[in-house]
Amino acid sequence: MSEISILSKADLLARTLTMLSETVDRYELFADQMDVVNNPEAADIFRWLAEKQNNRTQVVESLSKDTELPHISPWDYNWDDAINTSAHYMMTPYHTLSLAIAVEQSAAKLFLQIEQSEISSDVKKMAHGFAREANDFCAQLEKKRREYPMPEKGWDEDHDPPLMLE
Repeated sequence: MSEISILSKADLLARTLTMLSETVDRYELFADQMDVVNNPEAADIFRWLAEKQNNRTQVVESLSKDTELPHISPWDYNWDDAINTSAHYMMTPYHTLSLAIAVEQSAAKLFLQIEQSEISSDVKKMAHGFAREANDFCAQLEKKRREYPMPEKGWDEDHDPPLMLE
């Protein structure tokens, strides 16, 4: 995971808002892509995930309302999440939730790293709260994932694969 420099409450809030809104955008994009490839179960879960993340974004926005947040340039956004590594057009709800669990674990790890750095106690407290929130959501996702069977070997074998038109 890349080292992220958090020097103030405003830095932490800005990073957290960037992470959450980026995750919402990605989940919505994946939902749309799953619709295109006729995978409605995965699309529905991605939309549910986007809604949950959007709710969390609104909470952080309310925490930020009286704080001037720094701008984070795209090249400075270096949160090492797992969201792009395992999306597949034939993914099952189990896979979709597993991807989200990996994202939340990555976020919790990042917030723990921030909490353990040399920063003020109010920033440590906020990072601790964000880590706890990510871990709680991860537990909720793990519980939801138990509602779906683990895919059998060969789940991604497509006997009628998509063709690339030139």
